[in-house]
Amino acid sequence: MGQRERWLIFLLGSLIGAGLLWTFKTQSEPARTEKRLVREALNLPGMMYDFAVTQKGFYGHYVLFESVETLSDGSKVRSIVTGGRRHYNADGNELPQEYLFITETYAPGTPLAEAGPVTHYTFSFADRLTIKLRKGYSAADVTNEYGDIGTPVPDRHDLVTLKLTMWIKSHQARDWRKLNDIIKELSKKSAVQSVEFTKIDWQSEAELIKQNSNK
Repeated sequence: MGQRERWLIFLLGSLIGAGLLWTFKTQSEPARTEKRLVREALNLPGMMYDFAVTQKGFYGHYVLFESVETLSDGSKVRSIVTGGRRHYNADGNELPQEYLFITETYAPGTPLAEAGPVTHYTFSFADRLTIKLRKGYSAADVTNEYGDIGTPVPDRHDLVTLKLTMWIKSHQARDWRKLNDIIKELSKKSAVQSVEFTKIDWQSEAELIKQNSNK
């Protein structure tokens, strides 16, 4: 076999290889894009879905604040603040930390421990609040003393999101016990009808993970 034939075979093999790689990439790109969109839609770290589904409690060094309330029926509600899911911008740089507010309900007589079982969870953002406005007011009327300003909730003229970015920056130690004080002060404003932590529908997100894990 001459050099010319060997060169043609090499060139043909390279073209076939490139074609196969292009076909594989083209076919797999939609699946990768879909998985990326699913990941970006999630608000909780993956570990938290696992703990919630198995009815475990959240304990460890990542718990930044904890309080316990005993209800009239003897059940206990444990409230904690912890770090949230990590997010990155288009350049791969990590965005500012998010914080979560979690409540765990334990049946009467159940020890408060990781093993649980936890009978009920709520997941919310600890660093943002959802505020319902009174008539005649707008998002610009919702502020706190630290300089945080409300932003409208899309398609809901009566709802405002208040991110506590400036409050968190002003508290190096992040005294999360003061969250209730912030809510109380906001509730006194003439523009505000109600205030609550911005909720996360963790069950819907867990179902989304389940649906896409088999793809």
